[in-house]
Amino acid sequence: MEWFRITLSPSSSLTGDELDTLCCTLMEAGAAGTTVEADRRISCFVNGERDEADRLASLAAAEGCGVVSVDPVKEENWNQQCAEVWQPVDAGTLKVLPVETSDDATATDPNTIKIIPGQGFGTGHHPTTRMILQTLSERSPDLAKRNLSIFDLGTGSGILAIAAAKVFNRPVQAVDNDPYAITNAVDNVALNNLSHLITPSTTPIEDLKTPFNLILANLYGEVLVQLAPEVTRLALPGCIAVMSGITELVRDSVVDTYTENHGWVLDEEKSENGWHCVTLTRP
Repeated sequence: MEWFRITLSPSSSLTGDELDTLCCTLMEAGAAGTTVEADRRISCFVNGERDEADRLASLAAAEGCGVVSVDPVKEENWNQQCAEVWQPVDAGTLKVLPVETSDDATATDPNTIKIIPGQGFGTGHHPTTRMILQTLSERSPDLAKRNLSIFDLGTGSGILAIAAAKVFNRPVQAVDNDPYAITNAVDNVALNNLSHLITPSTTPIEDLKTPFNLILANLYGEVLVQLAPEVTRLALPGCIAVMSGITELVRDSVVDTYTENHGWVLDEEKSENGWHCVTLTRP
């Protein structure tokens, strides 16, 4: 398989939220990643055959985007191209420390998470990740009193699973459908000496049987809506779910789906730069 970059020129009438929704649509259709550039052009990355790249380009065109180009590119670690990911991040009592290699010997305290920036999403710099980390930090005194069973849905780099394992010293089931992300997560779990508590895998959510009482999910809001029946199936009574990756455009849809259709209760909400993080409880 090859990597392709699809460069798109969306209509000038699209709002920022509509651009986010378009990126979500492309991701759900198979894109490995999307970025919105300063000039509003969208770069969409595809790992597959040329036919797959052309299919996504056609989908974008049907959504009102001009297709500027479809170009093969070298497989790269996109996260490592951004200088920002090398800066430490504080989130409540937790700290994220980006490092370069899996044998990094930097001494850290128990609340510091080492992360190798890779192709798995989650270095703590994006508000969606940071808000979940902050919520875990704030709620740790109460949650630590419970016999937690923890599920990290869409683990990416493994950052949330690592945070939960560090804070609560409990096993975490961490899954992602992207094998590149799982490779990154496995390295990060080992780097933090937590392989005895976390085993990242590509197990589909439909195949999981054991329910949980703490669920973490940093996914696009549209995906959270689609997965609501499965998330609810895997939630024990009293389960707390902390979900992020939700734009203003789909915030009501996510909350209404879980509260009105599946019986969850909205317990808390954070927002930053147009992104929302909700904490829900299943009675």
